[in-house]
Amino acid sequence: MSLRRASAPTRAVWHLKGKHILLISPESWHGLKMSKHHLAEGLVARGNHVCFWGTSPASTREVAVTGEGALRVVNTPHWFRSINHWPKWVNQWYYGRTIAAIEREAGSPFDIIWCFDTSRMQWFAPGPFFKLLHLVDYNVLHQGHGLMRSADIILTTADIINKRVLELAPHAHVFKVGHALDRRWLADSDGLATARSGAPRTALYAGQFYNTYIDFEVLVNVAQAHPRITFTYVGPFDPHYDNPWFQRLRTLPNVTFTGLKNKDELLPLVRQADILLFCFMTEKRMLERANPHKVLEYLSTGNIIVGTWTLEYETHQQLLLMAPGPSDFVSRFQEAVDRFGELNTTEKRTERIAFARERTVEHVLDRIATLVREATKGKA
Repeated sequence: MSLRRASAPTRAVWHLKGKHILLISPESWHGLKMSKHHLAEGLVARGNHVCFWGTSPASTREVAVTGEGALRVVNTPHWFRSINHWPKWVNQWYYGRTIAAIEREAGSPFDIIWCFDTSRMQWFAPGPFFKLLHLVDYNVLHQGHGLMRSADIILTTADIINKRVLELAPHAHVFKVGHALDRRWLADSDGLATARSGAPRTALYAGQFYNTYIDFEVLVNVAQAHPRITFTYVGPFDPHYDNPWFQRLRTLPNVTFTGLKNKDELLPLVRQADILLFCFMTEKRMLERANPHKVLEYLSTGNIIVGTWTLEYETHQQLLLMAPGPSDFVSRFQEAVDRFGELNTTEKRTERIAFARERTVEHVLDRIATLVREATKGKA
């Protein structure tokens, strides 16, 4: 596979091991851990050295690389506030200068620049490092088009993202690798495939409950239709969030919001629930929610899942119950209640868990390693 050469020869990256990687994330290292954090940990587990460059505090005055060992955290000052509105050469000069400063602080040049963030650097700076752009969400594609055009390889989580990238950068080398499951979701998983029967008593939704993607009206309808089922919402929320349906949902007697839970607290809650939920405004946000990461986490439990339509699971509808539209969600949830035993056989639960097991961080990094190895063949 031929790729455009950078302005300097690309260092060989034959194996995704023993490399020095600058991972650029739109989220800070501290706080809620996302897929970027899990991939960083997975890269370290493979024997790489990772500098995680997330958002920096506004008070940052100099480049700092903190922490010990193979995973370190980068903070940088941002003194050129309007950089994204300047020409390409200015953007590349500014970020090239910053990356060089990070390398000096880290004590090693980078082999790979692994970028998840389209809001800061708009073009990959020239350099001998391998330039990898990782696009997890569709809603970030309105910017970073120069990154798409200057990347050596682009990884995505959904076909719809591939399609849009190729419209913006027709010569890009784009590959869908999907989401990566944090291996902790499969730890101590003995017994998860055991069949369940009886009537469901609990439903759970894990997420962040202050965004405009969630269809709270539908969730109110479901909870009101099933007063004997307890609905638990696990994740951060703003009690003053200005959405009347969200506020109404919080007042229902069979609904509880727990707030943020760490992974050790979240895992048993999700595994113990009878039915797992996700509910987005698909009529307005279908593309943005084409492949929710939470579905993979839910599948790892073996539990029944009821959700809104997601494009990436159209060919895997045996794994979950998806509502074609908002008006169908309540009936799909009722189907999960009515067919609870049938959908909870050992065979059904095993199939869901197996699907998740094939998409762990380790499996996805193996796939990425193969793609990078192909992309760097013949390069010195």
